[in-house]
Amino acid sequence: MNKSMLLSAFFITGAGGMMGCQKPTESAAPFVESKQVAEQGLEQEGANMHGEHGHHHGGFDDPKLFETRWNDPDRDKWQHPEEIVAALALTPGATVADIGAGTGYMVAHLSEAVGERGTVIPIDVEQAMITYLTRRGEELGPAKIVPHKARGDSPELHDDSVDGVITLNTWHHIKGREAYAKKVYAGLKRGGRFVVVDSEVDAESGPPKEMRLAAGRVVKELETAGFRAEIARESMPQHYMIVGYKD
Repeated sequence: MNKSMLLSAFFITGAGGMMGCQKPTESAAPFVESKQVAEQGLEQEGANMHGEHGHHHGGFDDPKLFETRWNDPDRDKWQHPEEIVAALALTPGATVADIGAGTGYMVAHLSEAVGERGTVIPIDVEQAMITYLTRRGEELGPAKIVPHKARGDSPELHDDSVDGVITLNTWHHIKGREAYAKKVYAGLKRGGRFVVVDSEVDAESGPPKEMRLAAGRVVKELETAGFRAEIARESMPQHYMIVGYKD
């Protein structure tokens, strides 16, 4: 696969670095796992998210040091990737972008959702991550995997080029979020969705408290960018999920 040719179909050329609540009762859903499973997952979740938080602030030059922890299959017990993928409403052959893709935890799940005719675009600001994901392209299939190193102020998607965009544990790191969300909106096709998953303000693990964003604040940021946005029903113990619709 000629990845340089694929990149030209989706991105505006550019490079640089990214800087990076209590769940409303009307949007809360019963946990699909037992309380014991959820509690057992908290310790592992804390280790994963602490490591990922370090990644977004730089100093991440060896993905091998993180892949075992971030891509641990046990993470599924509390991250519930199937709920995140379902929120995107992807169909076979779709194109989806993952902002802050890291070592590709969500890339593999997205790839399964869009299938061999689909495309997954992992976006990250660390060149080491892009190189790592490029080398894992066939392993992360069946979809075409097209990693892209983006600037910090834009996902660098061409207008109306993708069916869905996700960002997991990353939104609180982005500066100028409303302006960034407008660029995501422009990159989505009509009917596309932007899914933001981040830590609850009162979660036991995650980024420093002062960096956390209330779910309602994220909804307003997406609405300012043009999305119809809502807090989605989900069962993650320590995260909320916002879905922005480009109607």
